[in-house]
Amino acid sequence: MPKDVQLQLEVHMEQLIKMTAQLHRRLAEAERELSELKEIFRSVKQGDGFSV
Repeated sequence: MPKDVQLQLEVHMEQLIKMTAQLHRRLAEAERELSELKEIFRSVKQGDGFSV
């Protein structure tokens, strides 16, 4: 493989790794937010006086 092509591939692989890590962090954050919303709706549905 030509050196310049290999270098481009390495750069793109690094970018892909970083973007994948960002995606995993955002997914974890979204899952936490969803859990919080589910808890709010569960509380409201049970009528325990939780106000939004």
